[in-house]
Amino acid sequence: MDLEKKNIAIVGGGIIGISSALYLIRRGCKITLIDRDFKGKPASYGNASWLSGPSITPVLMPGMFRKIPKMLFSKDGPLFLRFPGALKTIPFLLKYLSYAKTDKVEYISKHLASLLSDSIGEHKKLAEGTQASRWIERSPFLFIYKNKDDFIKDSFTWELRKKHGFNLIDIEKNELKNLLPGLSNEYQFAIKINDQGYISNSQNYLDDLISGFKELGGEIIEDEVVDIVSKENQVEIKTKNTNLNADNVLVSSGIYSESFSKKFGIQVPMQSERGYHLELFETNIRIKYPIMNGYLKLAITPRPTGIRFAGLVEFGSINSKPNNKAYELLLRNAKSMFPGITYDRKQEWSGHRPSTVDSLPIIGPSKIDNKVFFAYGHHHIGLTAGPKTGEMIGKNILRDNNQYDLSPYSANRQ
Repeated sequence: MDLEKKNIAIVGGGIIGISSALYLIRRGCKITLIDRDFKGKPASYGNASWLSGPSITPVLMPGMFRKIPKMLFSKDGPLFLRFPGALKTIPFLLKYLSYAKTDKVEYISKHLASLLSDSIGEHKKLAEGTQASRWIERSPFLFIYKNKDDFIKDSFTWELRKKHGFNLIDIEKNELKNLLPGLSNEYQFAIKINDQGYISNSQNYLDDLISGFKELGGEIIEDEVVDIVSKENQVEIKTKNTNLNADNVLVSSGIYSESFSKKFGIQVPMQSERGYHLELFETNIRIKYPIMNGYLKLAITPRPTGIRFAGLVEFGSINSKPNNKAYELLLRNAKSMFPGITYDRKQEWSGHRPSTVDSLPIIGPSKIDNKVFFAYGHHHIGLTAGPKTGEMIGKNILRDNNQYDLSPYSANRQ
């Protein structure tokens, strides 16, 4: 069989799935993309919508353990545990915390950097031939602090970023006020990193990518996959309403990938880490650049008619309802950052980030069936890393001679 004429089914229509689908169909494969709700609002839709190279540093850093009580029990802490569901996450969280060591964080950052480098260029390449490029915005990022001492407390994070080639530009109080009119006087120092970006409308971006995929002859099935069955030379994908056969299947359905991954021998622990965003429309204050608030651990993104505030970490049941206290906290944070802010209306969103125990995604074949592949578990970096992940797994499926080394992301690691 001509490897580039393969019939491949992809389960999951978020950014990882559509990036993989576009890469493979452009290589001549027959691709069927399956998702239970293409108009839903998955993790690719929500959160900050950043294309963020500096996100090479994982959430857990050395010294984080000492900060957890304040993050969890402070009225304005960004960490939530929802009981009773959170009880089941305790073994995961204990192992997760074990990765907050210098040598492990350096290893993680090295391999996150491979996924995140030149994310703007990777997204522009992904969007070629579609209308999606109109939503890609190049922009500097601002990382704001109340003072320079607070910045120095994050010195390990910043040294890692410098090691990976990021140029840090100090922004003092007066310049910061010019860059961010309306910002609270509490914030007197910032770091600027140029040549980053964001997606100005993530739902439209995904829709345009999917439209481009269909124009290339890609098939869309809106249905829920209930089982994947390996046969001698093919894979059968069973949905609620139909069955189809393919030469290979790629599972890239975020947190919902786990129901299939365990069947095919993947044992990397993963949990849903729920994130929240609050979008304010028709705001009287506008921002030009994405902002990371180093004090509140909050990502702020300019939107066409307002501002989006995103962040927070919640562990609990995947089936629990959104936490109203999280939305209240985001609104308090918005008002504390921009004391004079007004808005006409607001939109609330929450979604499930698929978070592996070592902060690295799973990219590669099943260890027990080389017809079945996986690409999921991208934590906070799914949108940024989508195009590179699609290329990496695509080359692996096609057994290219110039494949990437996927061992750091192996589905077979423990």
